[in-house]
Amino acid sequence: MQVSVENIGDLERRMTVQVPTDEIDSQITDRLNQLRREVRLKGFRPGKVPLNVIRQRYGQQVRDEVLQQTMQSRLQEAIGEQELRVAGVTRLEPSPESDEQFQFVAELEVFPEMPQITVDHIEITKPEAEVQDSDVDDMIETLREQKRTWSEVDRASKSGDRVQAGFVAELEGETVPEDGRYDISPVLGQSVGQSSGQSGNFTALDEALTGVKVGDKKSVELTFPEPYSHAELAGKTAQVELEVSAVEESELPEVDDAFAAEFGVEEGVDKLRSDVRRNLERELRQSVTNRIKQAVTDGLLNAYGDLPLPASSIQQEAQQMASQMQQQMGGQGGQLTPDMFKEQAEKRLRLGLLFGEFARQNEISIDPERVDEKLSEVAETYENPSQIMEIYRSDERLMDQLENLALEEQVIDAILEDAKVVSKKMTFKKALEQE
Repeated sequence: MQVSVENIGDLERRMTVQVPTDEIDSQITDRLNQLRREVRLKGFRPGKVPLNVIRQRYGQQVRDEVLQQTMQSRLQEAIGEQELRVAGVTRLEPSPESDEQFQFVAELEVFPEMPQITVDHIEITKPEAEVQDSDVDDMIETLREQKRTWSEVDRASKSGDRVQAGFVAELEGETVPEDGRYDISPVLGQSVGQSSGQSGNFTALDEALTGVKVGDKKSVELTFPEPYSHAELAGKTAQVELEVSAVEESELPEVDDAFAAEFGVEEGVDKLRSDVRRNLERELRQSVTNRIKQAVTDGLLNAYGDLPLPASSIQQEAQQMASQMQQQMGGQGGQLTPDMFKEQAEKRLRLGLLFGEFARQNEISIDPERVDEKLSEVAETYENPSQIMEIYRSDERLMDQLENLALEEQVIDAILEDAKVVSKKMTFKKALEQE
């Protein structure tokens, strides 16, 4: 086999491979003889069909198959021989045949030559934060809010009450909505009300619904916030007819053992607080890890952002990202195209190359103990950790994902040893804010 390679671009190569035709002919003959033993043709005993009959009937098909297989196998041999890091094959075609040589041409895209990756210039701010008792208190209060109950009252509404009401608006001589009415349920004193279906600051609505009772009707002029859940009213001023259907007051549960049991903690409040603290600490660790990873990736991209990338790899990565997004959207992302993800794909691909090359240059390999730690972290978020660990260990794809995460963390740890790391004290809430 003779191989020649020429550069036709920064990352494009044209490879020409020659294979002696007697090798091709020998493979074709072997294949035809095999067919001769296997095929059944009318008028001939099994295994006794003349070779010339087999050649006449199946010769071209066999020849095409042998040539295709030869191109695939010899291409891989040639790639290994030339020590090319191939990203993709963009063309693979046979050349006109000669009597002595079968020749084919392959056009390839290769990964770029990687530079020596240094990280001592990267500046990283490492948050130092702890979960305080007050942070646990805040989360317990959030859990109380989740269990808040509402009951109707026969009195005028006041701050903290929830008012159930319907309205129609007159806007530029037309009624909105055309039929029926819009139902809202704002909590007074909370002008950004998720439960009311509104968005934006709407203190004017709070004022209009303060002091009302069941059955009250009220006509007011309101300027709707921008944005607003009903787009036709967003940012507009309209005359609004309100009708109140219910006034409700709320009650928060006591933080006692019964409250803890509602969240599956039968051991009582102390155990609930302990569980909450552990969950917050896990969340804090993840947030700190994400901050550091972001600083590392930003530093690498700033230094090596001009690293060229093969177009076929970018396209493949973008296609994969589009497919993943479409799956997450339940198949509803019909308009998603790879072009929408091209910039993100380039970033992900470039970082993957940089992380992988740093690991190679620094002889970093996957640490099984780190993989076990990642598996434990995932498993402890479920009710039956041992079952989750068994599921992961029996699924090669899931374990590959964990191994990639573990290796990524090992690379980041190694980068931190040489980078310019500055510790910064933060509160728990500040550390959770992603920059």
